Amino acid sequence: MVVKQIFQYLQGMLQMKLQFGATPSKEVLGYCDVDWGGNLENRRSTTRFVFIMGSGAIFWSNKRQPTIALSTTEAEYMANTQATKEAIWITKLMMDLGCMEEKKVIVIRCDNQGAISLTKNPTHHA
Repeated sequence: MVVKQIFQYLQGMLQMKLQFGATPSKEVLGYCDVDWGGNLENRRSTTRFVFIMGSGAIFWSNKRQPTIALSTTEAEYMANTQATKEAIWITKLMMDLGCMEEKKVIVIRCDNQGAISLTKNPTHHA
């Protein structure tokens, strides 16, 4: 019941917006990074990602990974997996709110070449 009221409120506020730059954009872009084994006590990595629309951050996360990664590629791949799940959720939410007319791809930028290669060709990997 409360969720329905929130969405009714948001529906009435579609003309209202925050604008962080001179050129508003409906394109969402994601950035993802990880610190491999950054926690010295348990050697777990921290996943960090942010999604930007226009010139403002609309969603971000900074969480410790639940398992220990054996390489930077594995840590980055796990971070990209979490960021991809959030990108799917953001796409569905924006479509439900009427901010996105059709399903669009959200690009997630990553700086690890091994994780990028693994993402592009996941044939022999779990």
